[in-house]
Amino acid sequence: MLLVVAATVSLTVLSIFLLAKNEMTEAITSAGERHARDLLHAISLSVSTEYDSLLFHRATTLERRKAELENIIDIALSSLEENHHKQLNKELSPEQARRMASETIRRLRYDHGVGYFWINDMQRPVPRMIMHPTLPELNGKVLDNPMFNTAQGINENLFSAAVNVCDQWGEGFVDYLWPKPTAEGLTEQQPKISYVRLFKPWNWVLGTCVYIDDIESETQKRLSAIILELKKTFANVRVANTGYMFLFNGKREMLIHPHLEKKEFASLVNPATQAPLVDDLMAASRTPDQSIDYIWDKPGFKGEYRFKKRAFITYFEPLDWYIGSSMYLDELTRPSIELQNRIMLLSLLPFAVAMLIALFLARSMTKPLWRLTRAARTIESQGLAAADIPIGGTREIQALGRVLEEMVESLRRTEAQLCSANWELETFVNTVSHDLRAPLAPIIGYAQLLKEQHRDKLDEEAIGYIDEIEAQAEKMLEHMEDLLTLSKSGYLERPDSPISSQDVIQQVLYNLKECFSEEEFACFDIHPLPLVSLPESQLYEVFANLISNSIRYSKSEDEPIEIGAESRGDKVRFYVRDHGQGIPEEEREGIFRLFERGSTSCNTRGTGIGLAIVQKVAQTYGGGAWVEETPGGGCTFWVEFEEPSHDASATMNPTG
Repeated sequence: MLLVVAATVSLTVLSIFLLAKNEMTEAITSAGERHARDLLHAISLSVSTEYDSLLFHRATTLERRKAELENIIDIALSSLEENHHKQLNKELSPEQARRMASETIRRLRYDHGVGYFWINDMQRPVPRMIMHPTLPELNGKVLDNPMFNTAQGINENLFSAAVNVCDQWGEGFVDYLWPKPTAEGLTEQQPKISYVRLFKPWNWVLGTCVYIDDIESETQKRLSAIILELKKTFANVRVANTGYMFLFNGKREMLIHPHLEKKEFASLVNPATQAPLVDDLMAASRTPDQSIDYIWDKPGFKGEYRFKKRAFITYFEPLDWYIGSSMYLDELTRPSIELQNRIMLLSLLPFAVAMLIALFLARSMTKPLWRLTRAARTIESQGLAAADIPIGGTREIQALGRVLEEMVESLRRTEAQLCSANWELETFVNTVSHDLRAPLAPIIGYAQLLKEQHRDKLDEEAIGYIDEIEAQAEKMLEHMEDLLTLSKSGYLERPDSPISSQDVIQQVLYNLKECFSEEEFACFDIHPLPLVSLPESQLYEVFANLISNSIRYSKSEDEPIEIGAESRGDKVRFYVRDHGQGIPEEEREGIFRLFERGSTSCNTRGTGIGLAIVQKVAQTYGGGAWVEETPGGGCTFWVEFEEPSHDASATMNPTG
């Protein structure tokens, strides 16, 4: 009892501890992950806001430059309109007007002499240069040199792009790349924007341009400032104890990290997958709400790649940036472990108190309960006659003792009533069977006598009636014999020494040969059978019924009827296996009830009592009977008996 109470208390404490442990670990881990995701989300929002500001500044500056180019073109276009007007007034010829207008445009400068204008025609597929002030060698030539294929976004000839813009809208902007002249010479190609407008009277394209590399330079400075600001923010952020934020770009360059250098990052390998770490992190960015786990080193343990780490990655596409928030798992679980230890220590005190209470209760309850248990075991081993129920202990135990005492008295009365009822029932069955059998012998005898002595006076129909009377009387007699057998198949004492089931079956087969013709009688395959501690008469009835059934229903001449046995601990099982037409599954349980026969036995003689006898004998000796389907068709009847006195498996004897 004490052990039960102790085990119960221990199990309760352990269950609470484990439940608390799991709940705390999950809660703390979830809180850490939520903190990491929240940080990531906040940083992403900050980056998005800064990027919008960057775009606004760049767009505002660029729009101001575009407006300036439009105003400058308006001024230059007035010169073309003036010369065209003179042409219309016959003051100048068309050639003179165009030449003077071109010359005027060639001399125009702005932006401290750096800004200029050019004129090309609308020829397709590639236009011709009419006038270029700084590259006069282009004048009159088709502008199809590959050096002009620098229009951004479409990678086509920048002058063809200008013609397309003017043809579609009459005016517009063209972005392209072009070397920039400096005091040291030409630079690499720099971003540039041109504004072009169509002068329809002469079908000229008037254009001017300006470098915007200073805008891009300013944008890059602002971007660097954003990175610097993020670096300061990341330095003040900690995920758990030593976890941190980091930032890298699509070029596999680490932009912000507390320990790694820019070039070092691209060559790092994930120890868990042996793949480049940057590839795994980029792949994880596709599911920013899901983490990626990997093994990494830790501050204070540089180069020791044995610490489990968890990271959340999000991708900011406009800047091709990957923002990460990472933490070490042992730091997430450490608070829960410390809390669990405190809970365990606090649990020891109530556990000790519970054990003292359990000890007291055990001493007060164990003794009377043990006495009740001993009395119950006495009833089990010696029967109700030896029952002596003690009354003592607590009120509940005393009540239990009285209930057991009343139950024993009730069982004694019921046992006496059952014995009396069984004796009366057996007497009744014997009497009825005897009284019903008595008239059957004269009926059969007179039927046979009438048929033998008066055959010449009877026609075939009358003889058939007499045969039917004889057959039904014999069937009734067989019923009476089976009923008598069933009524007598009660419990008989087991023999002092085991009997040979092999000999019993041989006797059954010998006797059954007289009941079946040579065509009906099947061949048998008898496996080694055990010695059993069962009354020989009861075992004979079981095998006689099972084997006769198999002979009646077995239709296979090629397959023998198998008889065998197997041992299962203190049980021994016999089987009789035939290869006949079988029994439907829904009828297999019912055929062991009195007077019930399967649907397949309608045309076969039988009383419906034989299998009931088999079941009754099996249950009397601690077992049962059932039927299974034989593989390939047919029935396998099993009957099981309890063999408590010896190991049946050690007494198998071969076929005699």
